[in-house]
Amino acid sequence: MRIGELARLAQLSPKAIRRYEALGLVAPERHSNGFREYDEHTVRLVREIRSLNRLGIPVEETRPFLDCLATGGEHVDDCPASLAEYQRTIDALTAEIDALTARRDALTDRLREAAHRHSSTRTLPWPTAVSALRPSSGGDGTTRPTERTPHKPTESKESR
Repeated sequence: MRIGELARLAQLSPKAIRRYEALGLVAPERHSNGFREYDEHTVRLVREIRSLNRLGIPVEETRPFLDCLATGGEHVDDCPASLAEYQRTIDALTAEIDALTARRDALTDRLREAAHRHSSTRTLPWPTAVSALRPSSGGDGTTRPTERTPHKPTESKESR
């Protein structure tokens, strides 16, 4: 099959398939006229690459999974190297989540401090500031700031 049909079957762009080829992840046969010819196995490979990429595994890091199929694995994650790549990706996600949690907590602390400093002057848009300090239901017992809503500065009586 040609690249257009492969792209349609795998729900990818021809450009993505050419990238996979440039990275050495797929290797089509070349005809004398220069056209690439792909087989059913390549359909599976590009679908697996796409699926792994959607899970957060960079295309360049999918080789252990494809090698697993090439060495006779029925599934891309039947090999120890594939499992190690899953773990590496999970560890990276955990680090990102930890960093985001720390940023959220720091912002919440600063909001609380600002709300406390301004509690007597009422210079903040209080419904928005106070609602951000209320816990929202996370289902896991943690408290989180509620959804953000844009606010308009309130006009004080003195400025009228």
